[in-house]
Amino acid sequence: MEHFGGAGHSLKIAKNLSKEGRLIGIDRDIEAITKAKEVLQDFDNITYIQDNHDNIKDIIKVLGIKGVDGILLDLGVSSYQLDEKTRGFSYIQDADLDMRMDKTQELTAKTVVNTYTEEQLSKMIYEYGDERFSRQIAKKICEYRKTKEIETTLELVSIIEKVVPRTKQGGHPAKRTFQAIRIEVNDEIRTTI
Repeated sequence: MEHFGGAGHSLKIAKNLSKEGRLIGIDRDIEAITKAKEVLQDFDNITYIQDNHDNIKDIIKVLGIKGVDGILLDLGVSSYQLDEKTRGFSYIQDADLDMRMDKTQELTAKTVVNTYTEEQLSKMIYEYGDERFSRQIAKKICEYRKTKEIETTLELVSIIEKVVPRTKQGGHPAKRTFQAIRIEVNDEIRTTI
């Protein structure tokens, strides 16, 4: 049982499976599944499931599997998703605010940034991004969106850069906020903000 990602781990597992063995690959991202099918095209003992790994018990039950020998979870955003400009995960490239791992779901980063209250934004950015400037970022986002909806990644970055001094944190000033929004959009940690 594996979350596909780029299918590198899956390929190694598939090569070492016994004839009776089966690899079940679960990923929310249909593009990751498509990529995995290309990488694993020589193997016929693989089941591809587009779903959230949180539903693993139900998936196993539906497939009629009594037990598994191993589970490998490759969690979080993949380099493919970060590199794919149109996905809106990167704070380096300009794109629509999206950040969905499953592009069929409704909630996007644009919705979060433009509809959450200042308190919800602040709490989310602090809890999921460990960002000490969370209140100031949330306030600046809410001020900005009074005149214009925030639509792109670099638009959001410019708002964050007005609050977070580059000298106070390692890395890019928007890194923690983007992480927090991504976690919220994809429900990576099951809590309610």
